[in-house]
Amino acid sequence: MPCSRLRSRRNPLLHRNLLLAVILQNVNIILNSISLLRCRRCDNFGEDSSELHHATDALVQSVFWAVAEWRKTSPMQKLCWCYPGRSAWFHNTVLECWDYSQWLENFRMTHRTLFKIADLLRPYLMRKDTVMQSAIPVEQHVAIGVYFLASRSCYRKIALVFQKGTSTVASVVVEVCLAIEHTLLKEEVRVSDINKSSMLFKKMEEGTLIPGNPMFQYGGVSIPPLILGDGAYPLCKWLMKPYAVPRNERERHYNKMFNRSRNVVECAFGWLKARFRRLSVRMEAHIQNVNSIIASAVILHNICEKKKHDSKPKSNST
Repeated sequence: MPCSRLRSRRNPLLHRNLLLAVILQNVNIILNSISLLRCRRCDNFGEDSSELHHATDALVQSVFWAVAEWRKTSPMQKLCWCYPGRSAWFHNTVLECWDYSQWLENFRMTHRTLFKIADLLRPYLMRKDTVMQSAIPVEQHVAIGVYFLASRSCYRKIALVFQKGTSTVASVVVEVCLAIEHTLLKEEVRVSDINKSSMLFKKMEEGTLIPGNPMFQYGGVSIPPLILGDGAYPLCKWLMKPYAVPRNERERHYNKMFNRSRNVVECAFGWLKARFRRLSVRMEAHIQNVNSIIASAVILHNICEKKKHDSKPKSNST
């Protein structure tokens, strides 16, 4: 540690010790004076005791002055009501120095993609500066949320990385995920909502889920649209499931082809979790925000796929 830093830490302590020594010396002198005056008062009973009162007042004033000076030198007076916002690392290092691979490693997307998303979310994330502190820039707002989704780090570690408070990071993550879901869900995810999906069984039974109910001809057999499910689903004319206990080679071959087809779906979820690793660990979030966090990860995953960003960076991020 540099000598100047040691000197800066020792000087305030040395000053307080010297001040305390001076105060104790003055109090001791005044107490001795009071004792002498009391002795004189006893010897000269009935004389004016103004000197004794004056010495007592001086002692009281000295004590009050000592307390006031001690509070001025107390280190508790140097603490601020909140930690000042520091964005130098994000602006000077991330924005100025990071290259393409570092952006993909930490944010799973490029600088341009993140800034484009920030522009779309600006009406929902823009905050005004206050007298006490400046608002977090929208770009850094989005970067904190994306970094949370792309890593397994807890709020405390993310707060250290971005030099923000832990509670600030937690609230920023929720705000970003809600803004992404509210703004980009309909544009990036082409699926029906939960209420419409509840009509799946009825529409498949009626053959109206896919317009026109197209048939696929194979070996002279007309095959309608089918859904692949696991062994827990009931067998239906429009839902295929594997044999629970294959009895011959033909059924084993069917199960093999069936599982190979379902692997396509599993790989899609694997790519999603490989890119946004938050989905592969226990989530530190309120239950009412979990759906928004998952939806925002799916939305950003679709955006990255359209931009052809690599989902498997060369080095693993935490």
